[in-house]
Amino acid sequence: MNANWTIQRKSIPLWRKLVKDNWGKDIPNEPREKNVCRNNIILSEKEIWHKIVGCQVTTIQRSGPESLVNVFLKSNSAALDINQCRNSESIKQMLEEEIYKAGLRRKNIISNNLSHIFKNLENGEWKILKKKLTALKNETSPEKERAFIDYMTSENKYPGLGQKQSRNFIQWLGLSKYEIPIDSRTLRKLNEFGCDFVPSGSSLTDKTVYLFIQDCLIQIAKKLDIYPCELDACIFSSFDT
Repeated sequence: MNANWTIQRKSIPLWRKLVKDNWGKDIPNEPREKNVCRNNIILSEKEIWHKIVGCQVTTIQRSGPESLVNVFLKSNSAALDINQCRNSESIKQMLEEEIYKAGLRRKNIISNNLSHIFKNLENGEWKILKKKLTALKNETSPEKERAFIDYMTSENKYPGLGQKQSRNFIQWLGLSKYEIPIDSRTLRKLNEFGCDFVPSGSSLTDKTVYLFIQDCLIQIAKKLDIYPCELDACIFSSFDT
């Protein structure tokens, strides 16, 4: 049994206007420079760890320009530095203390997830992860990006990085053109522009639901002759005040 999207002609001008209104803003410029043009991509362990921490702390927390999350991610916190993590006597305790000092929620869950990921990486997963990321940097495709997401989410190697945050991870690194993180802002735009089926945000944890909505956005991006990552950036930018 298959389900397919039908993109109505009357909705395309709405999406085209959204892209036009936000195309020149700062938020869409970064994925265009990195994800599309493949410039300034850094795959050091320091950069990768910073993005992993970022994905954990932006889950269910406001992450706008003035948010505590954004302030934390721009700080010199030891939790963001892979070398300081390696030198800590207790990685979990250090992470918990740093998250608490930053005023962020879910410190126990985040520190548990990050300490699990850290130990897994240090026990040999770094080599596998960097090899897979380098392969995406050299040449990406919808199939390769989807395979990477399956790697991130199929086992308990990266707890806390589910359907959305695993995509956030490769998008922030500049490696994805097709796989995109979907959140409430995306769902609101789909509702606003007349989509007949818009699930609740909580249902996006289900892989089938997530891929169904992402397929809709991929088709919209194709009709607009842009990459899904560019459409996603324009949606995000349209909420930026």
